[in-house]
Amino acid sequence: MSAIHSFQKYVAWHLRTVLAIHLLLVVLSDSAVRRTASSGYLLSGGTEMFGANPKSLAVTRTLLVVVVFSVLSLGTAACVSTPPPPIAADLPGSDGPCSVVPRRSVGNPAEWQLPVHIFEPSGSATPFTGGSCNDGARPVIFFAHGYTASFTEGYTAFMNHLVSNGFIVIYPGFQIAFDPPQQYKAVNAGFVAGIAATPRADTSRAGFIGHSWGGGMTPRMMQLAEKRGWGDTAMWSVIFAPSFPYQVGTGRISLPAYARLLAVSFDEDYFVDMRIANDIVGSATISEGRAEHLLVRSDRQARPWLVADHTVPVTLGISTDTGLDVDHLDRWAVWRPIDAVAGCELAGVWCETDLADMGTQPNGHVVRRGELFGTQAGTPASDQVDVGPVALVECTGLVKLLTQRRCD
Repeated sequence: MSAIHSFQKYVAWHLRTVLAIHLLLVVLSDSAVRRTASSGYLLSGGTEMFGANPKSLAVTRTLLVVVVFSVLSLGTAACVSTPPPPIAADLPGSDGPCSVVPRRSVGNPAEWQLPVHIFEPSGSATPFTGGSCNDGARPVIFFAHGYTASFTEGYTAFMNHLVSNGFIVIYPGFQIAFDPPQQYKAVNAGFVAGIAATPRADTSRAGFIGHSWGGGMTPRMMQLAEKRGWGDTAMWSVIFAPSFPYQVGTGRISLPAYARLLAVSFDEDYFVDMRIANDIVGSATISEGRAEHLLVRSDRQARPWLVADHTVPVTLGISTDTGLDVDHLDRWAVWRPIDAVAGCELAGVWCETDLADMGTQPNGHVVRRGELFGTQAGTPASDQVDVGPVALVECTGLVKLLTQRRCD
């Protein structure tokens, strides 16, 4: 790839950052929005923002997607990316042998506008998770998405990777209006509804994945799952660039001692302060050595550039060359850590994986290593890592305004 290619990708990355910041500021500034079952969303003055008509909601969502894709396409049309080579088979991060059953959806009793999406594997092959893809009982992943990603297209390749390795994925949507109690309620109820509609889901083997706002939700979702008896055989979690958590108190975060938790942060994350991940990992009541924090670093010696920003886990499943398609960091910084953690917890494999290793590009370039911090439960956040730019959701700023929990 040429320097022009890398520059185009850099321009697109900044366009994406500006768009996302603008969207988040709109959401946060609209804190006066009140939601009613009869009228949809109303501004405090009574003006209708979204009507109750599902067609109007669909049109609004479509327009949002069109705007996002239009902006993302700027500066990138002249250069189409080439997907990175897959990781060798039988190693964490490689796509598995299972086929993906077409996505189906069920209603969410706590979020009438947005369904719960369910992904299931099929086929007779044997994935690393054991058994065969079409077994009557498969391990389940509860997925909490980032803001605006209630439509699963934002994680297309990500979902396909998880299901290819034999997981059932339950993916509920939540509203964009900033309302943490309702958003948490929607995701929790969506998990329950998805399980009720999926007899194959083995809740005793429960994984939790969250990104951004969904990453901050995950500790609470794990607590609620434990109360139901989910994850009593294996409970593991990987959260990416988590935002601040609600409903877990202001001190230690009570999680099963046998659980496994990995938080992944990115060194050019302009949206979320990585000290939030420090706080979650350091506060979890998990046994020593089972809570860790992985820092992924950008590499501009790579070709094309690899930018470790907030959107790394997003994979549209199409070639846009904006960093939102599948690139090297998706396989090595997102899929590989998930597979390694899940493989260790479910099958006793890949427990010694060097999670900080980010692999080598086809041209022989060794990608810049990440840093893994083996944080023990109870380690003060002040003793942990903090790098990267000042974030929109900064511990000393927005977090103090919106929650009583402290991460600075």
